[in-house]
Amino acid sequence: MMRRTLSAALVLVLGLAFVGSAALMAQSVMEGKVTGTVTDDKGEPLPGVGVELTGTAIMGKRATVTSGKGTYVFLNVPPGKMTMTVSLAGFKTWIQDNLVLGAGSTLEVNPALQPGAIEEQITVLAASPVVDVKTSAVDSRLDKELLAKLPTSRDAFYDLALTTPGMFDVGSSGSWLPSPTAYGGSSMENVFLVNGVNTTNPRGAAFGSLVKVNYNAVEEVRVVALGSKAEYGSFSGAAIDVLTRSGSNQFHGNAAYYTELRGGFFKENYPITSVGDPNVPLAAPDNWLFYLAGDRLAGETKKNWEGNFTIGGPIVKDKVWFYGAFDYIRSATLPVNWSLLNNYTGRYADLKISAEPLRNTRAWVSYHYENNKGDGWSWGTQPNWDTTMTYGVGSKNNTLSAQWQWLPTSTTIFTAKYLGFWTNDRPFVPDDAPSHPGYINWWKWGPNFGIDGAFPYVEAQKSNRQTLQADVATYVEDFLGEHDIKFGVQYTKGRGNWMGGYFQNYANFTYPVGGWWGYYSGLGYAIWALQTQTWYSYGEGIGFDDGLLFYNNKTIDNPFLTVRTADSLGLFVDDQWSPTKRLTFNLGFRFDRMTTKYGEGKVYDYLTQPSDINDPNLGVVRTRAGTGNIFDFKTFSPRLGVTYQLTKDGKTVLRANYGRYYMPLAVEFLRRFGPDMQATNLDYEIYWVPWDVADADGNGYIDCTGVSGFNELQGAVRHIYGQTPLYVDNRTQDRSWTLNVGDGVKDMYTDQFSFNIEREIIKDFSLSATYIYKHSANIFVNVPINEVTGEEWVYERVPFDPEFGDPVDLYSIVWQDYTGDGKIDGNDVVWINDHGDYRVENMHAYSYTEDGELIKPQRTYQALQLVFNKRYSSRWQGLASVVYSWSNGAAQRTMRQSDNMMGPMITDDTWMGTVNYTINNMDGVLPFVPKWEVKASGSYTVPGIDADLGIRFRFHTGRPIWRLENYAIHSQWGFPEGSVIPGGGTGRIVSSTEPYYLPSLALFDFRAEKAINVRKYGSLHLVLDVFNIFNSSNVTNVEYAGLWGRITGISDARRFRLSFMFQF
Repeated sequence: MMRRTLSAALVLVLGLAFVGSAALMAQSVMEGKVTGTVTDDKGEPLPGVGVELTGTAIMGKRATVTSGKGTYVFLNVPPGKMTMTVSLAGFKTWIQDNLVLGAGSTLEVNPALQPGAIEEQITVLAASPVVDVKTSAVDSRLDKELLAKLPTSRDAFYDLALTTPGMFDVGSSGSWLPSPTAYGGSSMENVFLVNGVNTTNPRGAAFGSLVKVNYNAVEEVRVVALGSKAEYGSFSGAAIDVLTRSGSNQFHGNAAYYTELRGGFFKENYPITSVGDPNVPLAAPDNWLFYLAGDRLAGETKKNWEGNFTIGGPIVKDKVWFYGAFDYIRSATLPVNWSLLNNYTGRYADLKISAEPLRNTRAWVSYHYENNKGDGWSWGTQPNWDTTMTYGVGSKNNTLSAQWQWLPTSTTIFTAKYLGFWTNDRPFVPDDAPSHPGYINWWKWGPNFGIDGAFPYVEAQKSNRQTLQADVATYVEDFLGEHDIKFGVQYTKGRGNWMGGYFQNYANFTYPVGGWWGYYSGLGYAIWALQTQTWYSYGEGIGFDDGLLFYNNKTIDNPFLTVRTADSLGLFVDDQWSPTKRLTFNLGFRFDRMTTKYGEGKVYDYLTQPSDINDPNLGVVRTRAGTGNIFDFKTFSPRLGVTYQLTKDGKTVLRANYGRYYMPLAVEFLRRFGPDMQATNLDYEIYWVPWDVADADGNGYIDCTGVSGFNELQGAVRHIYGQTPLYVDNRTQDRSWTLNVGDGVKDMYTDQFSFNIEREIIKDFSLSATYIYKHSANIFVNVPINEVTGEEWVYERVPFDPEFGDPVDLYSIVWQDYTGDGKIDGNDVVWINDHGDYRVENMHAYSYTEDGELIKPQRTYQALQLVFNKRYSSRWQGLASVVYSWSNGAAQRTMRQSDNMMGPMITDDTWMGTVNYTINNMDGVLPFVPKWEVKASGSYTVPGIDADLGIRFRFHTGRPIWRLENYAIHSQWGFPEGSVIPGGGTGRIVSSTEPYYLPSLALFDFRAEKAINVRKYGSLHLVLDVFNIFNSSNVTNVEYAGLWGRITGISDARRFRLSFMFQF
């Protein structure tokens, strides 16, 4: 089987090598350039000199000759260590080892030849330059030497990105949203790449990459967030680019085993007292925080191990090479406030074939396979969600990528590159799950819950992305200086297909009947007040006199597939122009057309059992209609930079850059339902629970938050299953939904400027300082509109005095006779709610009070950054940074503050659900932006014993949190004084523009490694990694509504990982 696979891959490589030059295209942002001038010992340039590069990363060798001016250039050189050999008759051969080229960088080497016989050799001991004198980008690189010695979670994207400056984490390390905040941006603004090609989840960047990477197969990671070339498109945050390894003329690889140590001394878990006593505020200034009695804030690992194998080498020496990798991961953990194990199994396999079958032609092809499975998951935690409300997902991924390069001359190169991935999720519920779905309350009377049944939701990604990239690069030196010009085309076809429905064909959404603003106190909803309600009409004998009423929306749906597309076409040109040896202009321009739409979906037959959802032969009732383009943006992005060498030795460089960057479009903005849905059957059911049963403690209130120690609302719901409803109203509902986008809407953009100075202080060590300015505008919002008129609602302002902020004037839709019955009453409020819609627009200016200043929507981020970079030499290496930042602008603070997503529609939540979301929310510091950030990573080789010690330290001041405050809603049931008609969303606002701040976070990880050489065979490595070595209980998440200040997440506890690796 392996022989057939290698043969097929080899045929594909050879086929790519013979592709004609008509394929004009590719992208090589992960490769670099080596250039310079060869002179004699008097400084005179030497033409016709032979220059040769060799090295593991290069596989074979690269050779060229100098021009009439003594210059040479190597384009698209893979990053890594290499040796340069320079020779010319009448001169001694010049050799320099250990030259280091970073991804996307320029290495300038200027050999000076001495007279003598060509057979004589001079080996230069000078250090490889550490400062790139050509680029105006300010990026971060983690090379394989540093990656091999750092204590990391072995996540090539998210975890490694957090090691670099300006990247800020989401609220929880175990988040389902593995995308950082990059210099104040939203996590939806990033792009993830493997070997320079987009692997971002089509759903949106916040959901990370859909292609996982074998950590031991990583050659280098590059994080580009400041001053990128025009070649990088479709992002306004950070481009996180992972370069994988290739084979070489020597066999090399590893066999490794990693295991987390458990039990006894190694047992993780904080003592609960490490974050204070239950229900008691922490010490000042954090006395707004507390943890709730019964909460278990730290997870527990039951199993966590990994087996890894890689191998690479020649198939035909100097012609064809291979690289293969396999990874197997098993883990079982108890997460925060959840007593059911989360199990995970991951299997990754990779095969890469590289070849140089013809002169001046190079090609490679790579195949990546994943087969992953996890279970024990849910959409909430205990005690609000039962462990019966759990599900799992099996997921397979197939990824094919390839590259072809042709060098018709030593200064011109054509490249074509392709990557396509296909992901297929297979969701399931446990075999012993209850036969009926549980009861879910998403919004009413307190925190959401899901109890007393099985998990109902089917959510499966059937996603794929195919990217073709192509470019032509050429080097010209006789036109007003030197030019390194590259132009190309990039086309991406993304499909974020979504399979939905219910495992049991229906779901229960269960809410208490009635109850409004005036009925609630700190103890819960007053029974006497609920008993005064008489507006209902469910039939004789059905009322609040004897019990608590619930309405259950039994929602019956066919399984369905929604096809959502996000396509883009980009054209770019980059010119690195050096009019003099010390001055370089980086001139880039790109044009993009980005579109999203709904494709043709499907409606499936009802399921006979939950497992039918994964049946490839599941019957199709009909095909759903698609749409034309929903978003259709044409954008133009200048990327301009300048670099000047302040000193003749090239060790001090001044950089400045400006660029415009557009937010990438995501299919998440289109929601999961889409157009032409099958009609949903709704059984509107009324249930009754006696007061003496519902009011468990007999105090006359229905506790709906658990403040008394028992959530009586949830307790009452548990008595519903098995009852016959007192009243049933059968209805149908058309859940077809198409994102409504206004005319003239423009894509959100970020203008970015940075100014940098970098100096090589000592050999292999540089220090750089950067000022950063980012300004974002054209912010997307979903504005509430009247679906009948198609216009925005007309508002009046209603005074409101928040308990924790300054007085404001809320927006309230004007209450008038919408029904045309000649009366203004509760039916008109119902009409407003029934005839509301939304339209995506670029955000308008809003005020906090009726006569207040209109605040223009924008986001501004500024920072001062200091970075220390040390390449491995003299036994040590490191990357350290200090960032001080300040920011201001509009943000989605009224949504979940535990993530940093941004867009007009995220996970079915509408931004803005109501115009009142703008109150106290148009300015103020941006979310997930700490004032101070300090990071340090590196390693040291202890002399004498040749052991390596690695560290990774991360500190930042606490992120801001805004308290949300409820206001009275004007409804058909009652009109409390000061109430408003918001027209949608939730009835809460940001209390004040001044946030609270979480405590500072500090995490220190440590690694100790000892290598034992095995003569002739390789080396055996014994490694101990200790994560969060001081067991710091950093607060990462809190409740910002409801139980304000309740701690809901802390950083992972101290963990120990032991690993054994044999390298050969």
